[in-house]
Amino acid sequence: MQRLFLILILSTVGFIAGCASPGREYWGATHRTVEIDGRRYEVYANLDEARPRVQVIRMGYARRPEHVAILPAMVQAAEQATGCRVVDRSAAGDSGVMTARLTCPA
Repeated sequence: MQRLFLILILSTVGFIAGCASPGREYWGATHRTVEIDGRRYEVYANLDEARPRVQVIRMGYARRPEHVAILPAMVQAAEQATGCRVVDRSAAGDSGVMTARLTCPA
């Protein structure tokens, strides 16, 4: 019985670690996957709003020294996935999940 419980727990942890779910305000948003420098980012964008916004989720493990380079890569992923520019100083969050406002071409 303990072995079955352990297998269920480990398989659940593996499933959770391998998927990304956007915040509630990004449910139904446009979704794209972007890879930069071998790291995958899930990008969710609400482009049809008066003030477009984006959420970027980093996938996979990152060691502490890698976190500094991840933040600019998240901005790059947002811009690459949406074709819009991230508004200066609007990015908030950390190297796991970032949100930002966008300015898109007319």
